[in-house]
Amino acid sequence: MWWKVLVSLAAGGLASVVTKVADPEAKWQVGVGIFVGGCLLILQLLGDLINQVRDFKAVLPQHQAQTQETVVRSFARISEATRFYSEMERLPPDGVAALATSAVEVVSRGPDIMRRFAEELMRRLAVDMEALRSGGVDCAGENHDWLLALTNCATDSIDSTSTLSLVDRDFWSSEPAGRYLQAQREAIARGVTVRRLFLVADSTDVDDELRHISREQEELGIQTRVVVRNRLPQALRRGLVDEFVVFDRATCYEIEQDQRHVNTSTRVRSHENHVGLRTQRFAELWDAGVPTQTVGTPTGGSGAAGA
Repeated sequence: MWWKVLVSLAAGGLASVVTKVADPEAKWQVGVGIFVGGCLLILQLLGDLINQVRDFKAVLPQHQAQTQETVVRSFARISEATRFYSEMERLPPDGVAALATSAVEVVSRGPDIMRRFAEELMRRLAVDMEALRSGGVDCAGENHDWLLALTNCATDSIDSTSTLSLVDRDFWSSEPAGRYLQAQREAIARGVTVRRLFLVADSTDVDDELRHISREQEELGIQTRVVVRNRLPQALRRGLVDEFVVFDRATCYEIEQDQRHVNTSTRVRSHENHVGLRTQRFAELWDAGVPTQTVGTPTGGSGAAGA
């Protein structure tokens, strides 16, 4: 069934491209692609139905019940295909068509290992999409691709916390951090408010290196503050182990660490209650934080994050 869907999507994408080439000013090439792809899928399923009925025709009296069941099942698949293409209008047509066209080409022309690799990627994508239906998705380790994708999708705000262990300090000088900060810089350019809280255990952890990290990010337009945990009220010290980023106050990206501060898993959640709690926690910590440059300085040494 899914091969028929891929072929239909590829045909729909081709129809959209041809329409665009024939009339660059046309506004309806997407509709043409969806219509052509949907018709092709339904025709394929109708063809399967006709073949199945023909096979059973000679023995209809003996297998009437089985024939009826086959017909009902085939029409159910046609109904499912029709519903599938009606839902397709909500998806970005260029990306879906490109995915289908590329998948068909790889599995039909590429070497066996590339075919198996493509099938594995599509299987993982399907698993992630199924997980997102329930409001969350998980993966082992730290997933920078998800972080960048969410940053590129943000339209209102990005609120993030960052612990400052030795591992985390090394991250800010790495290549993935450079791409992440560039994505945030682009988000700021399109009107997104970006705030980052640095979480440290003690005011002595606020050194020249952290001030340099903070200053660099502020020059990009990121608002930064530092929170010293041992100066927080007892109620605010709870639940500060995991790092998290809240996008548009609607989706939360979280990293779980082990006792060695190694990132062990990544999860994305959009459950309203969960995101609400994270948003509230960030607001409380932000209010308790202070500018990084004032912590540990002669004029701000006593003005730590609990002030």
